[in-house]
Amino acid sequence: MKVLAILHGSRKIPTVHTRFLAACKEDPSLEFTQSHTIHGGHATTLAREAKGRVELLILHGGDGLINEVVNGLCAKAGLNPKVFILPGGTGNDFIRNFKRSDLLNTSPFELFQQQGSQIQVPFCQSEHGIRYFINIADVGFGGHVVQSLNRFRATLGVKASYFLSVIRTFISYKAQELSLSFNHNAHRQRYFMVAICHGSTFGNGMIIAPGKDPKLPQFRLVILGDVSLWDYLKNLPKLKRGIEISHPEIHYEQATSVDIAATKNLMLGETDGEFIQGKSFHLGFSDQIIPVIC
Repeated sequence: MKVLAILHGSRKIPTVHTRFLAACKEDPSLEFTQSHTIHGGHATTLAREAKGRVELLILHGGDGLINEVVNGLCAKAGLNPKVFILPGGTGNDFIRNFKRSDLLNTSPFELFQQQGSQIQVPFCQSEHGIRYFINIADVGFGGHVVQSLNRFRATLGVKASYFLSVIRTFISYKAQELSLSFNHNAHRQRYFMVAICHGSTFGNGMIIAPGKDPKLPQFRLVILGDVSLWDYLKNLPKLKRGIEISHPEIHYEQATSVDIAATKNLMLGETDGEFIQGKSFHLGFSDQIIPVIC
């Protein structure tokens, strides 16, 4: 079995993962190589080049690295390799959707023989092009947080940057009037945030879509209308526990495609923590399937 490990170049690898990677290298049944990323977007290039050449990718990094790999794989036609995830990021939200494997008591080859969870990959299409994601996309508050985060990252650590980005967005952010369409219904009003969920969890452990299984090719929409910042803050404990919020301006829906358009100005959003912006977004499911093992 041909295996490529894509490792985030600036992330420290814990001992248990180092030992697992060493076991992969020593396993005679595996043709094992590894690469460390050296800049943003490098994982996308590595994944695109590996597609059709390897049977399995090992990923060590966070949700951003996973998103880069997903976009590299989906940019190229054909069957995708299995993806085995070793969490090494700050939030590690996507992997929270799955039961973790026992790395200490199972051989790499045995783990890699699993069929994996067959994940149909969603996309977000804007006037700037297409961006694939695998966990959660959102428009509104989350997009503004990520925009601030990208500004702070250059000078501050990841955790400090995230905290400051949230605080800054709380102070400056205002709900935006949007046109939202799904299931043949259209709505136009001010929205604090619209989350299009393939997985259940984002934002470093906030279970925004309780029970959402990414193996099912259907979105769970979490729609926050013109709520106040106080409404958002007082319900954060429920998000941490995975409890649906009862509020007249908060709604949960199911859909397989969603269209969002700004009535004026640009919309800011994010896909798996990667910043996006545009005047309109169309979200749906591609025909790409990625088998995921954790």
